[in-house]
Amino acid sequence: MSQNTVVVISRHAEDYYFAEEVAKNLKIRFTRASSQEELHDILSSNIGCFILWDYDSILDGRKEEARFNHNLITYFEKHRVWHRVFAITSRSTKDILAHGSFHLFAKYILRSRRGEAAKVYSYVIQNILLPEPFATHDSAGIEDLQIQKSKITNSARKKATLQALGIILEKKAIPKRVTNSIIQGTDELILNAVYDAPIDETGRHYKHALDRGSEFDLKPAEEVEFELITSKDFLQVSITDSFGSLTPEGFLPLLAKNFSKQAVAETKDSGRGLGLYQILNSGLSLQVIIEPKKRTRMNLFMPWVENVRELRDSFRFFCLRVKTKTT
Repeated sequence: MSQNTVVVISRHAEDYYFAEEVAKNLKIRFTRASSQEELHDILSSNIGCFILWDYDSILDGRKEEARFNHNLITYFEKHRVWHRVFAITSRSTKDILAHGSFHLFAKYILRSRRGEAAKVYSYVIQNILLPEPFATHDSAGIEDLQIQKSKITNSARKKATLQALGIILEKKAIPKRVTNSIIQGTDELILNAVYDAPIDETGRHYKHALDRGSEFDLKPAEEVEFELITSKDFLQVSITDSFGSLTPEGFLPLLAKNFSKQAVAETKDSGRGLGLYQILNSGLSLQVIIEPKKRTRMNLFMPWVENVRELRDSFRFFCLRVKTKTT
């Protein structure tokens, strides 16, 4: 068996340079697949492959690639390798999330020529593909990770957590608009973990109806893990609950609906998925890792920037992984 491999399916030269940089950071090799047969041969002879796919060829409806893409999607479904497919795109978040095939892989990365993008993407790709994705792995070209961990044991402790995060962002001179986005996003993820994630043995969300301003202690099984991870290129906020009650089948369609032109207020689920939509729509990046009925980890990412334009031009991604016994 050969070593782990980055497989590139793209007509863009910049994607090959990007893949080469990712492979260098991960200390593995990369190669190109220009046909389904080539891809099959590569996947059959390599352990730990993952695929970088030019998804714009789907979104742009290129007729010359329509048959190839159709066969590729069929192949991914047949061989159950969607969890190893990362879509590369230059299109907007709205275009990706509202597209019908998004739920199949639910991992996309925005093309970026910024120097830190390939390094951050390498870190994200590695963490989501490893057998234990809930841990923070300080490799993939990131040599300066600093990790601070704490637990939220009382619903009122959220306020102190957000204040501490605000102080860090202020010291970094992050623009007010970007600071507000990361604070609001972190607030949303903590609220989800404290009020929406807990379920009883019947599957009932027993804290969902509580007032969001109420104060109460969390039982040991309800405590929320909070991690603040920084490097010279980015900030990562991680929120982990011990229920694993979030399901892709539930929130991905609602997330896509929020990005579509449909009036979500007309549906009974109008508020669900809205917080994640607001996080992504603000320009931040999100990595969601679910181990069903056990735990959910939300990783919120932001580059260190001096203005909103830098945020728009920097790395951006959305990644979902559902950890099962077969992945």
